[in-house]
Amino acid sequence: MRIFRAACLTVFVLVLSCQAWAASPAAQTVTVDYRTFPGLARMDGNWSALLAGSDGKVYMGLAYHPYPHGGGYLVYYDPKTNTVHEVGNLNVLTGQQFLGVGPQAKIHTKFGEAKDGKIYFATEYGLDFDFAFYATPGWYPGGHWMVFDPKTGQVTDLGIAFPYQGIIAGRYDPVYNRFYGLTDPHGEFVYYDIAKHTEKNFGRFNNWDSLCRTLVADDRGDIYGSFGRGRIFKYDPRTDRVRELSVRLPIREKGISLGRDYTKAETAWRAAVWDEQTKKIYGVEESATTLFSFDPYAGEDGVVKRLGQLCIPSFRDARDVPYATLSLTLGNDRKLYYAAAGREFDYAGSRAVAASHLITYDLNNGEITDLGEMRLPDGSPVIGTNSATTGAHGTIYFGGAIEVKPQPGKPVKAGGKIGNVYYRLAIIIYHPHH
Repeated sequence: MRIFRAACLTVFVLVLSCQAWAASPAAQTVTVDYRTFPGLARMDGNWSALLAGSDGKVYMGLAYHPYPHGGGYLVYYDPKTNTVHEVGNLNVLTGQQFLGVGPQAKIHTKFGEAKDGKIYFATEYGLDFDFAFYATPGWYPGGHWMVFDPKTGQVTDLGIAFPYQGIIAGRYDPVYNRFYGLTDPHGEFVYYDIAKHTEKNFGRFNNWDSLCRTLVADDRGDIYGSFGRGRIFKYDPRTDRVRELSVRLPIREKGISLGRDYTKAETAWRAAVWDEQTKKIYGVEESATTLFSFDPYAGEDGVVKRLGQLCIPSFRDARDVPYATLSLTLGNDRKLYYAAAGREFDYAGSRAVAASHLITYDLNNGEITDLGEMRLPDGSPVIGTNSATTGAHGTIYFGGAIEVKPQPGKPVKAGGKIGNVYYRLAIIIYHPHH
């Protein structure tokens, strides 16, 4: 009798579930365009490294992690000719392709464009779990300061930043002509003075649970980053001093992570942008995708305000909200554009496949809008993104992953798998006014 009742209850629940599914409206979608990279299908990730340059081209860093045969690439997309160009393999550009050491697997820093059009960046290592090799010469030599001149097509290696460490966050400042960074794994705050060809290390700022992925420069050349439990630091180039500010980010206390890797920080800001008009920083913190503003010029230490949550609406205030992405950019229309993950997303380390949503925050009226699932013209979903930039004419670009559908009798050209789904990297293109 108990078995019969349990069976009836199961059928009843299934019927209700089916009815609810059938009654629910189709998900709202937003159609985006995309471009892939011929010959580089094996590239397996992209973080932060995406820039719409003043020349109209879109520069992107592609990651390839395997040791010892990994090696990321610098590429760019030219919208005028609708072509993708390969600049070079990072191992070759740094001169270590024959050394048999840990590869320059990716560019994890933001690109920075100088007044002369040159583009600065730094390199990062690949396999995060080989900690035992960090202090050995045969492992990873260190991340390199690099510069690319679009006018000549020449990449110049400015040398290793700090031995055995990569550069995981970076920001170019045109006021003082410096490239700032945070090292990985030690989280040391550093900079390279381009004119003087000198560098400086201010020591360790971050632990693993607060490793900041985005530095921000204001219009005076001050540099900001996060550290500790939702803290903010400020570097003043006029005094060459770093100060810990008293303000706090609106982070959520770390509890039981549902489907989240415990090595991921949840106490820092994830992505942040400077707004020249309001003179404020707008950012997304990691733990719950909370959007905040930071006015560094208000009072002695500035003012932080919580503005809302940029996750998919169904995840609001939920414990299992997906980890924040690095896909935040300020559009020309005074809206913040953010690509929110549908499930915990980290390329091959993702929990499952789900469509990303395009979400906006209007700086004029404070309205948050979910434009819907990001879908390609053929209906395929954008699986996830981790970089964003805005073009001169307002076009929004994201760097991320799209699905690869195997063709019978043909080899699969993909960067990896998420569950049973193959993916490859692409530049995702959205035209706000089309």
